[in-house]
Amino acid sequence: MRTVRKSLVALAALFMLFSAQAFAQFLTPFTADMAVKQKTGESMDGKVFVGEHKIRMDFDARGHQMITITDPATQTSYMLMPERKMYMEIHGGQNPMQRGPKLPDLKSFDPNNPCANNPDTTCEKAGAETVNGRSCEKWIFKDNKNGEVTTAWIDQKLHFPVKSINSDGSEFELTNIKEDAPPASTFDIPAGYQKFDMGAMMGGRMPQ
Repeated sequence: MRTVRKSLVALAALFMLFSAQAFAQFLTPFTADMAVKQKTGESMDGKVFVGEHKIRMDFDARGHQMITITDPATQTSYMLMPERKMYMEIHGGQNPMQRGPKLPDLKSFDPNNPCANNPDTTCEKAGAETVNGRSCEKWIFKDNKNGEVTTAWIDQKLHFPVKSINSDGSEFELTNIKEDAPPASTFDIPAGYQKFDMGAMMGGRMPQ
């Protein structure tokens, strides 16, 4: 149980960072399959649902099903654990931990200036390529603080990355992309889920 709890805390920290980075704007709806490879070689597969105003990711994290629903407008994310029928509400700026699996920076980019909301990042356009049947602009992002370099292929229509490769060895890719708007209920917290707080989980008082 302790190992599972530590994994959940690490994942929660990750989503706090994610929700803080996402920015509010009108999104282009689509669904896709998602594959993530960590720098350790660990893989996580799942699905992505993008609505006009919210983003949902479903995936398997170390043998446990996880769901995140993010509202960029309010910088709020909800991390759902279907096995326990629980969810955590996470606000931008919260970050109790720095470690945990790294997920893609899944957000919509300005096609003309992907670094517009990242003052510490330098962007370099590297041409156009077709990735998984999608027309993409290839961009190279360099983090001026830690020197990390990310190569991303950003869909010209959706303005989302279809694929990215980081200098630390981690990778991310979307396949089977369908330009369909998910039902509004996709972004609702299911009935019967219990809310709990980060302090209780980190203190070892996770509800049974």
